[in-house]
Amino acid sequence: MPLVILLLVVLLVVAAMVVLARASRGVAAPSGTTLIFGAAGPRREAGPKGADYAKSSHIVVDTLNLAHWLGRASGQGRALTPDLIAEAIDRTAPALLKRHPGRVMYVLKDRESQFNDEAAREVYRRAAERNKVYVLLAERYSDPPKGVAESPEHSAQGRDDFFIALLAHRWRCAVLTEDRLRDFDRFRATIQPFHVYEFAFWRALPHREFVRPESPAYARLKKPRMVRYAEYFPGL
Repeated sequence: MPLVILLLVVLLVVAAMVVLARASRGVAAPSGTTLIFGAAGPRREAGPKGADYAKSSHIVVDTLNLAHWLGRASGQGRALTPDLIAEAIDRTAPALLKRHPGRVMYVLKDRESQFNDEAAREVYRRAAERNKVYVLLAERYSDPPKGVAESPEHSAQGRDDFFIALLAHRWRCAVLTEDRLRDFDRFRATIQPFHVYEFAFWRALPHREFVRPESPAYARLKKPRMVRYAEYFPGL
């Protein structure tokens, strides 16, 4: 009888080793795959076609559009400054973080008539830090690299809108905006290369990203799923 028990123990150990070996091979699965031990096999997370972007833990915010909307709602038509934009972030971040505990990403751009300076960037960095969010600045080059020809079309100024769509695709989430992005199909043909500063609440220095909208990598970029402010701020 002891020999039979010993054989059963050996068989159980071997079976466990086989299961673990198979599971360990799943570690190299592609990004977006979740391994579930004890189930029939790995389960792939819902991709862009199946995901409900509005229920994502992340959200992208059209920050300049939001700041203008808040100004109109309060009866104030003041020109936007870094301080007023930071105030808009302060007013809205708590409600957004409550519904989206992942990445709350506020995207904006520098003015067409004035480049951002370090003082302006510091205002945005502090807003990201105190609100535990991400603030991303889509800025022009003072001497842009070769890209599409300069264009007088309004879409040529849409570097923030283009990057908003890119982030929504990257993080599989919706965009909070009142803008309908009607000129979205013109972005790649009219926007010159730009660079992005990403300020994160957990990082002292900004991350830099360089974007060429005309790149073939963005040829299939589509208009993002959009949600309206009234869904989040009914009392404002």
